[in-house]
Amino acid sequence: MLKEITGDVVKQHLSSLLIIAFGALKFFIHLSTLKGYGLHADELYYIELSRNPAWGYLDISPFTAWMGSLSSFIGNDTASWRILPSLFSAFTVVLTGQITRLFGGQKLAIAIACSAVICSPSVLATSYLLQPAVFDQFFWILLTYAILAYQKNRQIKYLYLASAAFSFGMLNKYTILIYLCTLAIVYLFLKRNHKFTDLKKLVGPFVMSFIILLPNVIWQWLHGFPIFHYSALVAKGALHVDLGDYLFQLFFFHGASVAVWTAGFLFLFFPPEKTAVQRVWPVSFLIVILFLMLLKGKLYYGLGIFPLFFAAGGCCWAMMLNQLNNAVSYIFFIVLYAFGIFSLPLVLPLMPVDVSKIYIAKMIRLTGFTRPLLWEDGTRGTLPQFFADMTGWELMAKKIKNVAMPYNDSLLILTDDYAIAGGLKFYGGKVMPRVISVHNSFSLSSPQYLTGKNIIYLSKDKPSEVKTLARKVVLTEVINLENSHLNGIHIYLLTDANLEMQNKYNHDRETFYPAHKTKKL
Repeated sequence: MLKEITGDVVKQHLSSLLIIAFGALKFFIHLSTLKGYGLHADELYYIELSRNPAWGYLDISPFTAWMGSLSSFIGNDTASWRILPSLFSAFTVVLTGQITRLFGGQKLAIAIACSAVICSPSVLATSYLLQPAVFDQFFWILLTYAILAYQKNRQIKYLYLASAAFSFGMLNKYTILIYLCTLAIVYLFLKRNHKFTDLKKLVGPFVMSFIILLPNVIWQWLHGFPIFHYSALVAKGALHVDLGDYLFQLFFFHGASVAVWTAGFLFLFFPPEKTAVQRVWPVSFLIVILFLMLLKGKLYYGLGIFPLFFAAGGCCWAMMLNQLNNAVSYIFFIVLYAFGIFSLPLVLPLMPVDVSKIYIAKMIRLTGFTRPLLWEDGTRGTLPQFFADMTGWELMAKKIKNVAMPYNDSLLILTDDYAIAGGLKFYGGKVMPRVISVHNSFSLSSPQYLTGKNIIYLSKDKPSEVKTLARKVVLTEVINLENSHLNGIHIYLLTDANLEMQNKYNHDRETFYPAHKTKKL
């Protein structure tokens, strides 16, 4: 008996070490490429918001900005801003391994599940940038783990863990509310003979969530709940959803790991034990994906639900592979990691830009798969869009400094692009004139009046649209950077901005944040 107990303890320790090893592998994969091509457009935005952390913003929840504030203590180079996101991605792998254990999986199942997360191109691409996506994945899987652990052990600490995961997940991205509500509704529907014996246990976790979220709710209330207006604005301007392309991404944006998550989906939909509770997860998954599609949300918004199916798929594949010889298991892992390795230059800034272009072009010729080069506006580049969004920012800042150099401190820099505003603020330094934008949360700090000001205006507006906005308008340059967020940006110098410019500015401010109509700045 003692030997059996000792053996179980040893197995548990070995499993824990294995999970930690996979988490470390995930972290070190990113650690070697953190500098990349430079900061991403969205990272520049969140970094600037992190300079003045708050309980809310017009377009986002505050958690990512808070992480930016913490990252500033590490350093100010590109790698420093990406260490915390990479750590959270490693924790996501660890939680995947822990969920595999909850499903009864042993070392082989854990290795398959964790490897599937590590080798997924879509997870790799979103696991190192200072953006809400990586934290969103972590909080979704932490919430999933807490619910599963409570179902198994009935310990109230897991309800508090679920409360914390949901609350901080809400402070990172509100889409976790869709996930939790879907789980609750599907659970109530599938398990109709309910015994609400756990309601008293929910009081404490509910109060905890209320306390954590209250400051953010108050901020939203004081500002007229701008998140609803922003969501409607994004939905209105969203590109048309191609159902075929959406489904194609759903199945193949995880690469070879699709074999693992689809097995996990079927494993939970048709569980070995005849229980309706396990079907809550696959049914909820279908509803969440459908909901995101109808809301025209990007598919990666739901990435946090996939580690659950990687865990279940690990158990499913382990059961099948254990019936075969070891050679088949080796081949399985070789295929999984080979696909992950070949996809690395597509999702991580592993190679110089020019080398990446050559590699990607060769991969496309071999496979005929061009989807990674499709940009959000429907055009195709020679680099994936998120790589292109990392280039050109320092060059742009130098160009603007040169234009601004002959003028005094009264000069303003205005742009209708929040990423450009973030890039100029970050790379401009102390000599850069004041940068303003009426888009996204930069709108909160935008001045009320522009009339009579000298302005450097950055926009894709054509000269015919700008020539009447000031007493004198000079087009100084059109930025021409292939595969860059900045390609096609016009740099105008406006001398003595007139009333037409003021009216345009007011319209743009009020379109993004209607409270500007009455708010005195």
